[in-house]
Amino acid sequence: MNKLVIFSGTSSTKKEIVDQISTLLGDNLEISAYATDDDILYPISNSLVLVTSPLILDSVKPLIRENCKIIVARRTLNLSNLDKILYINPNENVLLVNDTYDTAIESIELLKNFGFDFINYTPYYPNSHIDTSNFKYAITPGEPHLVPHNIENVIDIGPRIIDITTIVEILSNLSMLNKKSHNISARYINKIISLSRELYTKNKNIKELNELLTRLINHIDDAIICFDGNLDMKFINNSARKLMQTEDYDDNLYKIKSFISNQKLIESILYLNGCEYIAIKELSYEPELSICILKNARERINIENKLRKEIKNRGYVAKYSFENIIHKSPVMKDLINISKKLSQSDFSILITGESGTGKELFASSIHNYSKRKNAPFLAINFASLPEEIIESELFGYEEGAFTGAKKGGKIGLFEIANGGTIFLDEIGDITPKIQLRLLRVLQEKEILKVGGSMPIPIDVRIIAATNKDLFTLVREGKFREDLYYRLKKLYIKLPPLRDRRDDILHLFNYFLDKKSEYPLEVSKEVKDILLSYNWPGNVRELENTVEYILAIIEDDVIKPHHLPEDLISTKRHCSLDDVEVFILKTIKDFNANRKIIGRKTLSELSFECGLNLSEQQIRSKLNILQQNGYIETSRGKVGIRLTSKANSII
Repeated sequence: MNKLVIFSGTSSTKKEIVDQISTLLGDNLEISAYATDDDILYPISNSLVLVTSPLILDSVKPLIRENCKIIVARRTLNLSNLDKILYINPNENVLLVNDTYDTAIESIELLKNFGFDFINYTPYYPNSHIDTSNFKYAITPGEPHLVPHNIENVIDIGPRIIDITTIVEILSNLSMLNKKSHNISARYINKIISLSRELYTKNKNIKELNELLTRLINHIDDAIICFDGNLDMKFINNSARKLMQTEDYDDNLYKIKSFISNQKLIESILYLNGCEYIAIKELSYEPELSICILKNARERINIENKLRKEIKNRGYVAKYSFENIIHKSPVMKDLINISKKLSQSDFSILITGESGTGKELFASSIHNYSKRKNAPFLAINFASLPEEIIESELFGYEEGAFTGAKKGGKIGLFEIANGGTIFLDEIGDITPKIQLRLLRVLQEKEILKVGGSMPIPIDVRIIAATNKDLFTLVREGKFREDLYYRLKKLYIKLPPLRDRRDDILHLFNYFLDKKSEYPLEVSKEVKDILLSYNWPGNVRELENTVEYILAIIEDDVIKPHHLPEDLISTKRHCSLDDVEVFILKTIKDFNANRKIIGRKTLSELSFECGLNLSEQQIRSKLNILQQNGYIETSRGKVGIRLTSKANSII
């Protein structure tokens, strides 16, 4: 069997050439191949030797005996990998990276001969000391490890293979030319045909894509005109063509070119054909192009008004603004000023406060004061919905996601609110599963529908609210810590009404004027009761109080007997002794920390503060407090709890 020994510079070149010759000559040849860094144990004799370059021949010649025939290969490029070069822009400066100056120059000449002469090549090789900072592309024939690290785009066209003349010379020396020449010619022709077919398919696909893009751009209502670096028009869509086909063509074109050439302007208002157009400039540097997009200002305003009306009709609007927050106290004035500043950011906001303090009022006002004010505002209350409904409402679902799913699926609230704000009320009540899904929204800015597999990017500002102590829930493992801090990037704590007593009468009179059909006078006794009451239900309870009064009053003066029983009984029973106040305050502290308290603990704590009460004395006081409606007692894990009556005065 004939023997062929191959010497190459690198292992990758060795593999490429062995594969090439094996494919052509099949099993009729015994091939041994070595790279320059391989160990060769014995001298080469009685073989045909193929070396990949004169430089390789110089290094291996001592290993080859005189009875060997030596062929120095003529190399060419692997046609299979050259199509990537077509995506480089004409006149781009490109590094050609190879192991030596001579091989780099040889590769450059081959590329030019193959028709890739539309770019500027610079040879690069180890220790060439070339400044590569201005190069974006590098082409290399199988030497990607030699490419400088700062090059963004590396095109490896694969190691150079041996050309047809070298193949013929090998066959001649092996006395196989007559037998194999027809087969080799057919293989090369098939390769060329295959590459031509592949190139034709790619060009066809590109042409079809360009035609599709042109059709899409021509269906856009906005006028689009593209200019090159010399301000020559390169593309114009149908809307722009219609705009320009008037008697004012020259004047319109002059205005558009003036806008394009003004480097300080990105957007401007142009008067074309007697109408206002919003002109927007988009720049491209590879190749150098300027794109002018013209939007009819009047049509744009009409569309925005229509969308705004549609959003309002669907109820996706924020109903309140900061002007609707009735207040007199300095604490509320400061809180509103802070909220206005926070509204200008897109970070999520956590609003905390007792029930009835106006969390949704603030959320709505923040949205209306932000740059998202013309976009949707949606609210969802987690306390009123089960987990399954919350998930499908927030994220939507795909068709067939579950039994009963609508045909075509459903869009979730996050998608509807895209570009706007979503208000998540009672965030402390959500389950761990929904917590995890919300965390993904905050981290990735995308959602996944129920039953879906494709993430949907969204742009939504999240405002969350709760009347619970989320930090305590985090410590108890009931609320995710990472979600807590994601939600609390910005933070507002709303004070209860009892901590801003300046607002009590101010709000009372506001609701009275708003809801009463005729003027009413408020007696001093009623004012005193209103100011002394602790308002556990906050502003909501105050508004309910006004509605109760208006429902029963028949006089022109509001007197104590017109007030709800809660307010009257609080005034009647507010004369608690020190022991009763101690007991109620201690129970309240334990209730707030979700701890159980009994007679024994109350007795022990009384000694710490000097009251020195026995368990029997505690029992007696607890009975009195229960009879007067201040506490509720039960066995088991609940223990002693304060009633709303006690909470209103403690």
